[in-house]
Amino acid sequence: MKNPLHFFRMTLNILLALLVLLFFSSAVTASASSYPEVTFILDASGSMWGKAGDTTKIEAAKTVLSQIIPGLVPEVKVGLVAYGHRRKGDCKDIEVLINPGSDDRTALLDKVKALQPKGKTPITDAVTMVVEQLKTKENETTIVLISDGLETCAADPCKSIKDLKETGIKFIMHVVGFGVSTEENQQLACLAQAGGGKYLTANDMRSLLDALNSITKDIEKKVAVEKARSVQVKAATGLGKIKLSMPESTTKGMAGLKIIRTSDGKIVKEDSKLSAESTHPLVAGEYELDYLFASPNYGAPTLYKLGKITISAGETREIRMGGIVFNIADLLKDKVRIQNVIIAESGSDQSVITINDNNNGYYNFMPKAVMPGKYDILIHYANSPGPTKVASDVIVKPGADAVVTLDSGIVFKEVKGTDVSGWDLISLSSQAIASATEDEGTSISVQPLLQARPPHGNKSTLWSPYIVPEGKYRLLVNVKGMSEPLPVAEELIIQKGQTLNFDSGL
Repeated sequence: MKNPLHFFRMTLNILLALLVLLFFSSAVTASASSYPEVTFILDASGSMWGKAGDTTKIEAAKTVLSQIIPGLVPEVKVGLVAYGHRRKGDCKDIEVLINPGSDDRTALLDKVKALQPKGKTPITDAVTMVVEQLKTKENETTIVLISDGLETCAADPCKSIKDLKETGIKFIMHVVGFGVSTEENQQLACLAQAGGGKYLTANDMRSLLDALNSITKDIEKKVAVEKARSVQVKAATGLGKIKLSMPESTTKGMAGLKIIRTSDGKIVKEDSKLSAESTHPLVAGEYELDYLFASPNYGAPTLYKLGKITISAGETREIRMGGIVFNIADLLKDKVRIQNVIIAESGSDQSVITINDNNNGYYNFMPKAVMPGKYDILIHYANSPGPTKVASDVIVKPGADAVVTLDSGIVFKEVKGTDVSGWDLISLSSQAIASATEDEGTSISVQPLLQARPPHGNKSTLWSPYIVPEGKYRLLVNVKGMSEPLPVAEELIIQKGQTLNFDSGL
Protein backbone atom coordinates (compact mmCIF):
# COMPACT_ATOMS: atom_id res chain seq x y z
CA MET A 1 0.00 0.00 0.00
CA LYS A 2 1.53 3.29 -1.13
CA ASN A 3 0.08 5.52 1.61
CA PRO A 4 -1.20 3.67 4.67
CA LEU A 5 -2.00 6.95 6.44
CA HIS A 6 -4.17 8.10 3.54
CA PHE A 7 -6.00 4.77 3.53
CA PHE A 8 -6.58 5.03 7.28
CA ARG A 9 -8.02 8.53 6.96
CA MET A 10 -10.35 7.42 4.16
CA THR A 11 -11.54 4.47 6.19
CA LEU A 12 -12.09 6.67 9.24
CA ASN A 13 -14.08 9.19 7.21
CA ILE A 14 -16.30 6.45 5.81
CA LEU A 15 -16.94 5.07 9.30
CA LEU A 16 -17.76 8.54 10.61
CA ALA A 17 -20.13 9.13 7.71
CA LEU A 18 -21.90 5.84 8.44
CA LEU A 19 -22.19 6.73 12.12
CA VAL A 20 -23.64 10.14 11.32
CA LEU A 21 -26.08 8.56 8.88
CA LEU A 22 -27.12 6.01 11.49
CA PHE A 23 -27.41 8.74 14.09
CA PHE A 24 -29.64 10.84 11.88
CA SER A 25 -31.73 7.86 10.87
CA SER A 26 -32.65 7.47 14.52
CA ALA A 27 -33.40 11.16 14.93
CA VAL A 28 -36.66 12.16 16.53
CA THR A 29 -38.86 13.74 13.90
CA ALA A 30 -42.37 15.08 14.23
CA SER A 31 -44.76 12.16 14.31
CA ALA A 32 -48.29 12.42 12.99
CA SER A 33 -49.51 12.63 16.58
CA SER A 34 -47.41 15.72 17.37
CA TYR A 35 -48.91 18.14 14.84
CA PRO A 36 -51.86 20.33 15.86
CA GLU A 37 -55.30 19.22 14.71
CA VAL A 38 -58.50 21.14 13.98
CA THR A 39 -62.13 20.19 14.58
CA PHE A 40 -64.95 22.34 13.23
CA ILE A 41 -68.25 22.66 15.09
CA LEU A 42 -70.87 23.94 12.67
CA ASP A 43 -74.16 25.48 13.76
CA ALA A 44 -76.98 23.86 11.76
CA SER A 45 -79.84 25.23 13.85
CA GLY A 46 -82.95 26.56 12.10
CA SER A 47 -81.74 30.17 12.15
CA MET A 48 -78.90 29.28 9.76
CA TRP A 49 -81.45 29.63 6.93
CA GLY A 50 -81.29 33.38 7.62
CA LYS A 51 -79.57 35.68 5.14
CA ALA A 52 -75.88 36.65 5.25
CA GLY A 53 -75.34 39.07 2.40
CA ASP A 54 -76.68 37.61 -0.84
CA THR A 55 -77.07 34.03 0.38
CA THR A 56 -78.21 32.04 3.42
CA LYS A 57 -75.81 31.56 6.30
CA ILE A 58 -75.69 27.80 5.85
CA GLU A 59 -74.87 28.06 2.15
CA ALA A 60 -72.19 30.67 2.88
CA ALA A 61 -70.67 28.38 5.52
CA LYS A 62 -70.67 25.42 3.11
CA THR A 63 -68.98 27.47 0.38
CA VAL A 64 -66.32 28.89 2.70
CA LEU A 65 -65.48 25.52 4.27
CA SER A 66 -65.11 24.03 0.77
CA GLN A 67 -62.26 26.53 0.30
CA ILE A 68 -60.75 26.39 3.79
CA ILE A 69 -60.53 22.61 4.29
CA PRO A 70 -58.52 21.77 1.13
CA GLY A 71 -56.20 24.70 1.88
CA LEU A 72 -55.07 23.38 5.27
CA VAL A 73 -51.44 22.28 5.37
CA PRO A 74 -51.17 18.50 4.78
CA GLU A 75 -49.93 17.70 8.31
CA VAL A 76 -53.16 18.92 9.97
CA LYS A 77 -55.80 16.30 10.69
CA VAL A 78 -59.45 17.35 10.84
CA GLY A 79 -62.78 16.61 12.51
CA LEU A 80 -66.39 17.80 12.19
CA VAL A 81 -69.33 18.09 14.58
CA ALA A 82 -72.74 19.59 13.77
CA TYR A 83 -75.81 20.32 15.85
CA GLY A 84 -79.46 21.07 15.12
CA HIS A 85 -79.37 19.38 11.71
CA ARG A 86 -81.70 16.42 12.27
CA ARG A 87 -84.54 17.34 14.65
CA LYS A 88 -86.40 20.42 15.81
CA GLY A 89 -86.51 21.29 19.50
CA ASP A 90 -84.00 18.63 20.57
CA CYS A 91 -81.02 19.66 22.71
CA LYS A 92 -79.47 16.22 22.13
CA ASP A 93 -79.29 16.72 18.37
CA ILE A 94 -75.47 16.74 18.19
CA GLU A 95 -73.51 14.46 15.89
CA VAL A 96 -69.84 13.71 15.38
CA LEU A 97 -69.79 13.55 11.59
CA ILE A 98 -66.00 13.08 11.25
CA ASN A 99 -64.00 11.93 14.27
CA PRO A 100 -61.16 14.26 15.32
CA GLY A 101 -57.83 13.19 13.83
CA SER A 102 -59.12 12.22 10.38
CA ASP A 103 -57.23 12.55 7.09
CA ASP A 104 -60.40 12.25 5.01
CA ARG A 105 -61.12 15.83 4.00
CA THR A 106 -63.34 14.78 1.11
CA ALA A 107 -65.67 12.92 3.48
CA LEU A 108 -65.76 15.98 5.75
CA LEU A 109 -66.85 18.26 2.92
CA ASP A 110 -69.47 15.76 1.80
CA LYS A 111 -70.91 15.81 5.34
CA VAL A 112 -70.95 19.61 5.35
CA LYS A 113 -72.76 19.76 1.99
CA ALA A 114 -75.48 17.42 3.25
CA LEU A 115 -76.43 19.53 6.30
CA GLN A 116 -80.02 20.85 6.46
CA PRO A 117 -80.62 23.23 9.42
CA LYS A 118 -83.62 22.44 11.64
CA GLY A 119 -83.20 22.67 15.39
CA LYS A 120 -81.72 24.20 18.51
CA THR A 121 -78.28 25.49 19.52
CA PRO A 122 -76.64 23.16 22.11
CA ILE A 123 -73.19 24.75 21.90
CA THR A 124 -71.94 23.61 25.31
CA ASP A 125 -72.74 19.94 24.83
CA ALA A 126 -71.29 20.00 21.31
CA VAL A 127 -67.98 21.37 22.60
CA THR A 128 -68.05 18.89 25.48
CA MET A 129 -68.57 16.03 23.02
CA VAL A 130 -65.48 17.12 21.06
CA VAL A 131 -63.28 17.64 24.12
CA GLU A 132 -64.22 14.21 25.50
CA GLN A 133 -62.57 12.66 22.42
CA LEU A 134 -59.28 14.47 23.01
CA LYS A 135 -58.36 13.03 26.41
CA THR A 136 -55.51 10.82 25.23
CA LYS A 137 -54.13 13.16 22.56
CA GLU A 138 -50.66 14.55 23.17
CA ASN A 139 -51.03 17.27 20.55
CA GLU A 140 -53.25 20.32 20.83
CA THR A 141 -56.57 20.43 18.97
CA THR A 142 -57.96 23.72 17.70
CA ILE A 143 -61.75 23.78 17.96
CA VAL A 144 -63.43 26.22 15.58
CA LEU A 145 -67.06 27.00 16.42
CA ILE A 146 -69.13 28.73 13.72
CA SER A 147 -72.44 29.90 15.22
CA ASP A 148 -75.12 32.42 14.38
CA GLY A 149 -76.74 32.58 17.80
CA LEU A 150 -76.83 32.03 21.53
CA GLU A 151 -76.72 28.78 23.41
CA THR A 152 -80.33 27.59 23.80
CA CYS A 153 -79.84 24.51 25.97
CA ALA A 154 -77.31 25.17 28.78
CA ALA A 155 -77.68 27.55 31.71
CA ASP A 156 -74.09 28.86 31.84
CA PRO A 157 -72.11 27.94 28.70
CA CYS A 158 -69.15 30.21 29.54
CA LYS A 159 -68.59 28.44 32.86
CA SER A 160 -68.95 25.04 31.23
CA ILE A 161 -66.30 25.80 28.61
CA LYS A 162 -63.99 27.28 31.27
CA ASP A 163 -64.40 24.11 33.35
CA LEU A 164 -63.44 21.98 30.35
CA LYS A 165 -60.35 24.09 29.77
CA GLU A 166 -59.30 23.60 33.39
CA THR A 167 -59.34 19.80 33.07
CA GLY A 168 -55.96 19.95 31.36
CA ILE A 169 -57.18 18.42 28.08
CA LYS A 170 -55.20 20.05 25.28
CA PHE A 171 -57.47 22.25 23.20
CA ILE A 172 -57.96 25.86 22.22
CA MET A 173 -61.31 27.15 20.98
CA HIS A 174 -61.88 29.98 18.53
CA VAL A 175 -65.41 31.23 17.87
CA VAL A 176 -66.79 32.90 14.76
CA GLY A 177 -70.05 34.77 15.31
CA PHE A 178 -71.88 34.72 11.98
CA GLY A 179 -74.48 37.46 11.53
CA VAL A 180 -75.17 37.92 15.25
CA SER A 181 -76.59 40.68 17.44
CA THR A 182 -74.76 42.67 20.13
CA GLU A 183 -76.11 40.38 22.88
CA GLU A 184 -75.10 37.29 20.94
CA ASN A 185 -71.65 38.78 20.33
CA GLN A 186 -71.11 39.12 24.07
CA GLN A 187 -71.90 35.49 24.86
CA LEU A 188 -69.94 34.07 21.93
CA ALA A 189 -66.94 36.25 22.82
CA CYS A 190 -67.19 34.90 26.37
CA LEU A 191 -67.06 31.33 25.02
CA ALA A 192 -63.91 32.08 23.02
CA GLN A 193 -62.24 33.66 26.05
CA ALA A 194 -63.15 30.65 28.21
CA GLY A 195 -61.69 28.35 25.55
CA GLY A 196 -58.41 30.27 25.39
CA GLY A 197 -59.02 31.39 21.81
CA LYS A 198 -60.09 34.46 19.89
CA TYR A 199 -63.50 35.74 18.85
CA LEU A 200 -64.12 36.84 15.26
CA THR A 201 -67.26 38.18 13.62
CA ALA A 202 -68.59 37.79 10.08
CA ASN A 203 -71.67 39.13 8.32
CA ASP A 204 -71.32 37.64 4.85
CA MET A 205 -69.41 35.01 2.89
CA ARG A 206 -66.35 37.20 2.32
CA SER A 207 -65.89 38.13 5.99
CA LEU A 208 -66.48 34.52 7.06
CA LEU A 209 -63.68 33.43 4.72
CA ASP A 210 -61.40 36.12 6.18
CA ALA A 211 -62.17 34.98 9.73
CA LEU A 212 -61.41 31.33 9.02
CA ASN A 213 -58.28 32.23 7.05
CA SER A 214 -57.05 34.10 10.13
CA ILE A 215 -57.51 30.99 12.26
CA THR A 216 -55.89 28.62 9.77
CA LYS A 217 -52.83 30.87 9.57
CA ASP A 218 -52.39 30.43 13.32
CA ILE A 219 -52.57 26.66 12.85
CA GLU A 220 -49.98 26.79 10.05
CA LYS A 221 -47.60 28.70 12.36
CA LYS A 222 -47.99 25.95 14.99
CA VAL A 223 -47.16 23.31 12.39
CA ALA A 224 -44.03 25.25 11.41
CA VAL A 225 -42.98 25.52 15.06
CA GLU A 226 -43.50 21.78 15.55
CA LYS A 227 -41.41 21.01 12.46
CA ALA A 228 -38.59 23.23 13.73
CA ARG A 229 -38.76 21.67 17.19
CA SER A 230 -38.55 18.17 15.79
CA VAL A 231 -35.38 18.71 13.74
CA GLN A 232 -33.02 17.44 16.40
CA VAL A 233 -30.55 14.59 16.49
CA LYS A 234 -31.29 12.06 19.17
CA ALA A 235 -30.43 8.39 19.33
CA ALA A 236 -33.68 6.44 19.60
CA THR A 237 -33.86 3.13 21.44
CA GLY A 238 -36.73 1.74 19.39
CA LEU A 239 -38.79 1.63 22.57
CA GLY A 240 -41.20 4.09 24.11
CA LYS A 241 -42.93 4.20 27.46
CA ILE A 242 -46.37 4.85 28.87
CA LYS A 243 -46.33 6.35 32.34
CA LEU A 244 -49.71 5.97 34.03
CA SER A 245 -50.60 7.75 37.26
CA MET A 246 -53.77 8.12 39.34
CA PRO A 247 -54.73 9.41 42.79
CA GLU A 248 -53.85 6.96 45.56
CA SER A 249 -57.48 6.91 46.72
CA THR A 250 -58.60 5.21 43.50
CA THR A 251 -56.29 2.18 43.53
CA LYS A 252 -58.40 0.10 45.94
CA GLY A 253 -61.17 -0.51 43.42
CA MET A 254 -58.87 -1.35 40.52
CA ALA A 255 -58.85 -4.87 39.06
CA GLY A 256 -56.10 -4.44 36.48
CA LEU A 257 -54.85 -2.95 33.23
CA LYS A 258 -54.57 -4.36 29.70
CA ILE A 259 -52.42 -2.83 26.98
CA ILE A 260 -53.54 -3.92 23.52
CA ARG A 261 -51.65 -3.41 20.25
CA THR A 262 -54.16 -1.98 17.80
CA SER A 263 -52.46 -3.37 14.68
CA ASP A 264 -53.32 -6.99 15.55
CA GLY A 265 -55.45 -6.79 18.70
CA LYS A 266 -52.88 -8.65 20.79
CA ILE A 267 -52.67 -8.01 24.55
CA VAL A 268 -48.99 -7.16 24.96
CA LYS A 269 -49.17 -6.47 28.69
CA GLU A 270 -51.59 -7.32 31.46
CA ASP A 271 -51.35 -6.32 35.13
CA SER A 272 -53.81 -7.46 37.77
CA LYS A 273 -53.03 -4.58 40.13
CA LEU A 274 -51.17 -1.29 39.80
CA SER A 275 -49.75 1.26 42.19
CA ALA A 276 -50.68 4.92 41.91
CA GLU A 277 -47.82 5.36 39.44
CA SER A 278 -46.51 2.81 36.95
CA THR A 279 -44.32 2.76 33.83
CA HIS A 280 -44.79 0.41 30.87
CA PRO A 281 -42.00 0.03 28.23
CA LEU A 282 -43.40 -0.76 24.77
CA VAL A 283 -42.29 -1.00 21.16
CA ALA A 284 -43.15 2.21 19.29
CA GLY A 285 -46.67 2.05 17.87
CA GLU A 286 -50.35 2.55 18.66
CA TYR A 287 -51.98 0.90 21.67
CA GLU A 288 -55.35 0.79 23.36
CA LEU A 289 -55.54 0.87 27.16
CA ASP A 290 -58.27 -0.99 29.05
CA TYR A 291 -58.64 -0.15 32.74
CA LEU A 292 -60.57 -2.66 34.86
CA PHE A 293 -62.69 -1.98 37.96
CA ALA A 294 -63.39 -4.73 40.47
CA SER A 295 -66.91 -6.16 40.89
CA PRO A 296 -68.29 -7.81 44.07
CA ASN A 297 -69.48 -11.41 44.38
CA TYR A 298 -66.83 -12.55 41.89
CA GLY A 299 -68.49 -10.60 39.10
CA ALA A 300 -66.68 -9.84 35.86
CA PRO A 301 -64.57 -6.65 36.09
CA THR A 302 -66.01 -3.45 34.67
CA LEU A 303 -64.15 -2.34 31.53
CA TYR A 304 -63.13 1.31 31.12
CA LYS A 305 -61.48 2.15 27.79
CA LEU A 306 -58.94 4.92 28.28
CA GLY A 307 -58.51 5.33 24.54
CA LYS A 308 -55.81 4.89 21.92
CA ILE A 309 -52.25 6.01 22.63
CA THR A 310 -49.49 6.46 20.06
CA ILE A 311 -45.91 6.33 21.33
CA SER A 312 -42.70 6.99 19.40
CA ALA A 313 -39.22 5.59 19.89
CA GLY A 314 -37.49 7.25 22.82
CA GLU A 315 -40.73 8.92 23.93
CA THR A 316 -42.48 8.67 27.29
CA ARG A 317 -46.21 9.38 27.10
CA GLU A 318 -47.59 10.39 30.47
CA ILE A 319 -51.24 9.70 31.20
CA ARG A 320 -52.42 11.37 34.38
CA MET A 321 -55.82 10.24 35.54
CA GLY A 322 -57.95 11.98 38.13
CA GLY A 323 -60.40 10.54 40.61
CA ILE A 324 -64.08 10.75 41.54
CA VAL A 325 -64.65 10.36 45.27
CA PHE A 326 -68.16 9.97 46.67
CA ASN A 327 -69.32 11.65 49.84
CA ILE A 328 -72.65 9.99 50.54
CA ALA A 329 -75.02 10.07 53.52
CA ASP A 330 -75.07 6.75 55.43
CA LEU A 331 -78.86 6.36 55.13
CA LEU A 332 -78.69 6.71 51.37
CA LYS A 333 -75.58 4.58 51.00
CA ASP A 334 -76.81 1.58 53.00
CA LYS A 335 -80.49 1.38 52.10
CA VAL A 336 -80.75 2.52 48.49
CA ARG A 337 -81.47 -0.41 46.18
CA ILE A 338 -79.17 -0.06 43.21
CA GLN A 339 -78.67 -1.97 39.96
CA ASN A 340 -75.59 -0.01 38.90
CA VAL A 341 -73.76 3.29 39.24
CA ILE A 342 -72.91 5.04 35.96
CA ILE A 343 -70.26 7.64 35.20
CA ALA A 344 -71.24 9.31 31.92
CA GLU A 345 -69.86 11.98 29.65
CA SER A 346 -71.41 15.26 30.76
CA GLY A 347 -74.58 16.19 28.94
CA SER A 348 -74.72 13.06 26.81
CA ASP A 349 -75.78 10.30 29.28
CA GLN A 350 -73.32 8.14 27.36
CA SER A 351 -71.82 5.69 29.84
CA VAL A 352 -68.07 5.73 30.34
CA ILE A 353 -68.08 3.40 33.35
CA THR A 354 -70.94 1.21 34.60
CA ILE A 355 -70.35 -0.34 38.04
CA ASN A 356 -72.61 -3.32 38.72
CA ASP A 357 -74.07 -3.79 42.19
CA ASN A 358 -74.20 -7.61 41.91
CA ASN A 359 -76.43 -7.81 44.99
CA ASN A 360 -73.57 -6.53 47.11
CA GLY A 361 -72.77 -2.89 46.39
CA TYR A 362 -69.26 -2.98 47.89
CA TYR A 363 -67.72 -1.13 44.94
CA ASN A 364 -70.69 1.13 44.05
CA PHE A 365 -69.32 4.28 45.66
CA MET A 366 -65.64 3.42 45.97
CA PRO A 367 -63.35 6.12 44.46
CA LYS A 368 -63.02 5.77 40.69
CA ALA A 369 -60.00 6.65 38.53
CA VAL A 370 -61.05 8.44 35.33
CA MET A 371 -59.45 10.47 32.58
CA PRO A 372 -59.59 14.26 33.03
CA GLY A 373 -62.87 15.69 31.79
CA LYS A 374 -66.43 16.60 32.74
CA TYR A 375 -68.84 13.90 33.90
CA ASP A 376 -72.36 13.21 35.15
CA ILE A 377 -73.20 10.58 37.78
CA LEU A 378 -76.29 8.42 37.27
CA ILE A 379 -77.83 5.68 39.38
CA HIS A 380 -79.94 2.92 37.88
CA TYR A 381 -82.18 1.86 40.73
CA ALA A 382 -83.19 -1.77 40.98
CA ASN A 383 -86.85 -0.91 40.45
CA SER A 384 -86.56 1.81 37.80
CA PRO A 385 -86.77 1.40 34.01
CA GLY A 386 -83.93 3.84 33.43
CA PRO A 387 -81.10 5.67 35.22
CA THR A 388 -81.48 8.80 37.36
CA LYS A 389 -78.95 11.63 37.10
CA VAL A 390 -77.85 12.49 40.64
CA ALA A 391 -74.88 14.81 39.92
CA SER A 392 -73.95 16.92 36.89
CA ASP A 393 -70.82 18.55 35.48
CA VAL A 394 -68.26 16.92 37.76
CA ILE A 395 -64.88 18.38 36.77
CA VAL A 396 -61.99 15.91 37.01
CA LYS A 397 -58.46 17.28 36.79
CA PRO A 398 -55.27 15.24 36.33
CA GLY A 399 -53.82 13.92 39.58
CA ALA A 400 -56.65 15.28 41.72
CA ASP A 401 -59.79 13.95 43.40
CA ALA A 402 -63.17 15.47 42.52
CA VAL A 403 -65.57 15.04 45.45
CA VAL A 404 -69.19 14.28 44.59
CA THR A 405 -71.53 14.86 47.52
CA LEU A 406 -74.75 12.84 47.45
CA ASP A 407 -76.63 13.94 50.54
CA SER A 408 -80.18 14.67 49.36
CA GLY A 409 -82.97 12.26 48.59
CA ILE A 410 -86.56 11.20 49.07
CA VAL A 411 -88.44 8.45 50.88
CA PHE A 412 -92.06 7.93 49.80
CA LYS A 413 -94.11 6.98 52.87
CA GLU A 414 -95.73 3.59 52.42
CA VAL A 415 -99.30 3.66 51.12
CA LYS A 416 -101.47 0.83 52.47
CA GLY A 417 -105.06 1.66 51.53
CA THR A 418 -104.51 2.38 47.83
CA ASP A 419 -103.08 0.07 45.17
CA VAL A 420 -100.08 2.17 44.09
CA SER A 421 -98.22 0.72 41.08
CA GLY A 422 -95.43 3.32 40.90
CA TRP A 423 -94.52 6.99 41.02
CA ASP A 424 -92.61 9.55 38.94
CA LEU A 425 -90.49 12.48 40.08
CA ILE A 426 -90.28 15.28 37.48
CA SER A 427 -87.73 18.09 37.74
CA LEU A 428 -89.09 21.64 37.62
CA SER A 429 -85.68 23.20 36.94
CA SER A 430 -85.62 25.87 34.25
CA GLN A 431 -83.13 23.84 32.21
CA ALA A 432 -85.32 20.74 32.23
CA ILE A 433 -88.30 22.82 31.09
CA ALA A 434 -86.23 24.62 28.43
CA SER A 435 -84.97 21.31 27.06
CA ALA A 436 -88.57 20.19 26.56
CA THR A 437 -89.67 23.24 24.56
CA GLU A 438 -89.68 23.46 20.79
CA ASP A 439 -88.11 26.46 18.99
CA GLU A 440 -91.61 27.74 18.24
CA GLY A 441 -92.46 27.63 21.96
CA THR A 442 -94.69 24.55 21.86
CA SER A 443 -94.42 22.65 25.13
CA ILE A 444 -93.69 18.95 25.07
CA SER A 445 -93.66 16.49 27.96
CA VAL A 446 -90.73 16.53 30.38
CA GLN A 447 -89.08 13.18 31.02
CA PRO A 448 -89.20 12.12 34.69
CA LEU A 449 -85.93 12.31 36.57
CA LEU A 450 -86.91 9.18 38.48
CA GLN A 451 -89.47 6.45 37.83
CA ALA A 452 -90.11 4.02 40.68
CA ARG A 453 -91.72 0.73 39.73
CA PRO A 454 -92.04 -2.42 41.88
CA PRO A 455 -90.00 -5.29 40.38
CA HIS A 456 -91.89 -8.58 40.29
CA GLY A 457 -94.73 -7.04 42.29
CA ASN A 458 -92.50 -6.31 45.32
CA LYS A 459 -94.00 -2.96 46.34
CA SER A 460 -91.72 -2.59 49.35
CA THR A 461 -89.08 -1.16 47.00
CA LEU A 462 -91.35 1.83 46.32
CA TRP A 463 -90.84 2.99 49.90
CA SER A 464 -87.02 2.71 49.87
CA PRO A 465 -84.76 5.79 49.98
CA TYR A 466 -83.71 7.32 46.63
CA ILE A 467 -80.81 9.66 46.01
CA VAL A 468 -81.94 12.70 44.01
CA PRO A 469 -80.36 16.16 43.56
CA GLU A 470 -81.68 19.10 45.53
CA GLY A 471 -84.33 21.08 43.69
CA LYS A 472 -88.02 21.48 42.91
CA TYR A 473 -90.07 18.57 41.65
CA ARG A 474 -93.52 17.46 40.62
CA LEU A 475 -94.58 14.05 41.94
CA LEU A 476 -97.06 11.82 40.11
CA VAL A 477 -98.48 8.57 41.51
CA ASN A 478 -99.77 5.71 39.38
CA VAL A 479 -102.78 3.96 40.92
CA LYS A 480 -104.06 0.65 39.59
CA GLY A 481 -107.28 1.07 37.60
CA MET A 482 -106.78 4.81 36.90
CA SER A 483 -106.20 5.98 33.32
CA GLU A 484 -103.79 8.77 34.29
CA PRO A 485 -101.39 9.46 37.19
CA LEU A 486 -102.38 11.53 40.22
CA PRO A 487 -100.38 14.77 40.78
CA VAL A 488 -99.91 14.39 44.55
CA ALA A 489 -97.36 17.24 44.71
CA GLU A 490 -97.20 20.06 42.17
CA GLU A 491 -94.08 21.62 43.73
CA LEU A 492 -92.01 19.46 46.03
CA ILE A 493 -88.79 20.98 47.40
CA ILE A 494 -85.84 18.77 48.31
CA GLN A 495 -83.07 20.68 50.03
CA LYS A 496 -79.35 19.99 50.13
CA GLY A 497 -78.43 17.58 52.91
CA GLN A 498 -82.07 16.51 53.33
CA THR A 499 -83.74 13.15 52.81
CA LEU A 500 -87.37 14.17 52.47
CA ASN A 501 -89.98 11.84 53.96
CA PHE A 502 -93.02 12.42 51.77
CA ASP A 503 -96.56 11.53 52.79
CA SER A 504 -98.88 11.53 49.78
CA GLY A 505 -102.03 11.34 51.90
CA LEU A 506 -103.38 8.47 49.78
